[in-house]
Amino acid sequence: MIAMFLAFGVGRFAYTPMLPLMQQQAGLEVDMAGYLASTMYFGYMVGSAVIMKILSRLGAFSILRFGLILLIFGIWTMSIGDIFIHWVIVMFCIGIASAAIFLSTLSIVLGIFIEYGASWLTASLYIGIGVAIVLIGLAVPEIGTTMGWQGSWDFVALTALVAGVGCLWLLTPYNNGHKKDQSDTAPWPVPKAKWAASLLIAAYSLHGFACAIGGTFMVAMLAEFPALQGHAHMGWVLVGAMVIPSCIFWPLVASRRGEGTTTAYLLVLLALANGIIILWQSPAGVLLAAAIFGSSFLAVPGLVLGRLGQLAGSKKDKVTGIATIIYGISMIIGPAIGGMLAKQTGSFDWSLTMASVALLFGAVIAVMAEQTTNSYRGVPAQFGVSDTGN
Repeated sequence: MIAMFLAFGVGRFAYTPMLPLMQQQAGLEVDMAGYLASTMYFGYMVGSAVIMKILSRLGAFSILRFGLILLIFGIWTMSIGDIFIHWVIVMFCIGIASAAIFLSTLSIVLGIFIEYGASWLTASLYIGIGVAIVLIGLAVPEIGTTMGWQGSWDFVALTALVAGVGCLWLLTPYNNGHKKDQSDTAPWPVPKAKWAASLLIAAYSLHGFACAIGGTFMVAMLAEFPALQGHAHMGWVLVGAMVIPSCIFWPLVASRRGEGTTTAYLLVLLALANGIIILWQSPAGVLLAAAIFGSSFLAVPGLVLGRLGQLAGSKKDKVTGIATIIYGISMIIGPAIGGMLAKQTGSFDWSLTMASVALLFGAVIAVMAEQTTNSYRGVPAQFGVSDTGN
């Protein structure tokens, strides 16, 4: 959970409450803000591709340690200078670090969850992200008013340093006692597993495209309402507060309904949140949408990746790595297009409408993925059922 706190809560989402400060104090334009977010996601995609190739050779703990060091250094250097190209380079490195921390963590825990027939528990790790969103969302605006946007980035770097040391200390017993996994789990252990995995990855990518828009511009959208001036960051804190129970509740739903069906529910809820922002343009409407967004968006990656690991068997690291790369591509496209549309139209409505269509399409695909292997949901991967159809 601490690793997820760092990989996403710090590495990816610290930028969201920081964005209004950088717009006000450093002159960052809304389209340039979108490009910065896309650069970070591009780094995440590149990092995912590289890590997927070297993970088994170097080991998860070594990759995790590298990612933590790069993340801490990158966040600290974000406050040095106000040149856009410098921010681009740093954001790219932060994206690489996030991918390294995430994939190494997933490699460590996913096999354990699958062994116990509880791949849906992967979503519970994302509680750490909710904690980070609340902590950083509360602290950054307060620090920014006295120490400026640079001081806020320094605070995030210090937070990452403390959490990173704690994460490595807690995982030292794993590193000392871990032997390379010689699992004889069959690849694609149930019929039509490859097709189901492909459908899940498609739904996952649409989620990434849509949620990268909301996740990047949430605080900026709230700040447009005069009644929330000076308090827009509380909407993002609300998102983080809703993440924490959602990563407990939705895995329990998935244990009964299946990860694909539960993912479809979540994608529909996210589309509903976007619709509320468009149709109910008031502080109350946007805060309600923020609550729905927080209760939905971070449960999806855990459920999807947990199910993909179960479907892929011994190929789980490769398949989850591929899914992460594709997800990274979708997150590059989302903020760039969303920021461009917002600047050209003077509103986030078109960006959110586009995101909602993608989410609803993804929900249909997620249901198809669930139905493809529904008859084999209870078959543990280690049983090695032959996938004659693939």
